[in-house]
Amino acid sequence: MRILVTGGLGVNGCWVTRDLLTMGHEPVVFDNRPDFTLLRDVSSEFAFVEGDITSLEQLDGVCREHRIERICHLAAVYPDTADADPVLGFSVNALATVYVLEAARRNGIDRVAFTSSIGALSPMTDEHVEPHMVPVDETFPAYPTRSVYGAAKTASELMGIQYHRLFGIDFAAMRFAGIYGLGKGVERHGSHDVIWGRLIRSAIAGRPITIPRGGEQRLDLTYARDVAQSLVKACTVDRFEGHVFHIGSGRTYTLNDFADAIRTVIPSAQIEIGPGMDPRGMGPRSYYALDIGRARRELGYEPQYPPEAAVRDWLEWTERLELTEG
Repeated sequence: MRILVTGGLGVNGCWVTRDLLTMGHEPVVFDNRPDFTLLRDVSSEFAFVEGDITSLEQLDGVCREHRIERICHLAAVYPDTADADPVLGFSVNALATVYVLEAARRNGIDRVAFTSSIGALSPMTDEHVEPHMVPVDETFPAYPTRSVYGAAKTASELMGIQYHRLFGIDFAAMRFAGIYGLGKGVERHGSHDVIWGRLIRSAIAGRPITIPRGGEQRLDLTYARDVAQSLVKACTVDRFEGHVFHIGSGRTYTLNDFADAIRTVIPSAQIEIGPGMDPRGMGPRSYYALDIGRARRELGYEPQYPPEAAVRDWLEWTERLELTEG
């Protein structure tokens, strides 16, 4: 299939692009800057269109010109940027989703997979945080109150469901547990850069790192290659019933567990983590796990990268792409 991948050069999109190529599909990458750092070894193997995700005309044109059959929509701005400029944040993260859906309608495209977020969820309730950590499923309310980012993701989900109702377009919104992966750093992703990623980057760079507290905090985070797996499945499976899917690791790990996985792969890693909870200082309701049962049943999603496997993969690709982890 010819699949349009918006944001297909990014931290998550690069793996979607790679996986589609491996499966024999024809990804067409639509991104706002030609930075092929994470795809430098395969950059000649897919079509690239530099464009503006907030332009319906450009999206309509690329779908028509390349005879796109399905769309995987990842392009977005991150929470810090969205809160700093709400008009930009809503335009890129919500209005552009409507444009993607409209381009699909105009061009007879039958499915759109969309990267939503746990930011779409309402504030977490007691049973889903420490010490209970009951996994959160898709029936949990989605009424975000903390960010422009969350409001825009929820709006996108609702509009996707309306395009399904009105025009029969299959729509899958994927809500991810916090994502860590190669190329994701504080410079580009702000507070969305998770601690697990900082630990790996420091270990690869040979730089000591200390996290003052939180070694016993349980977390559910998703490696970028599992993110890509879920999106590719949402684009390519025969059918699904739900419109919203929770994607995570399928279990929780403590920060100490993750540090141990890094030390197993990189014995020279110098990591110190203090005891207790809340390593990010964001409050106890910021840590919970997602129930991935629906994604398992309907998409065939199964996490492939527990911490040790993720660290090995990250290190392998850092070396293969000759990247410098700062």
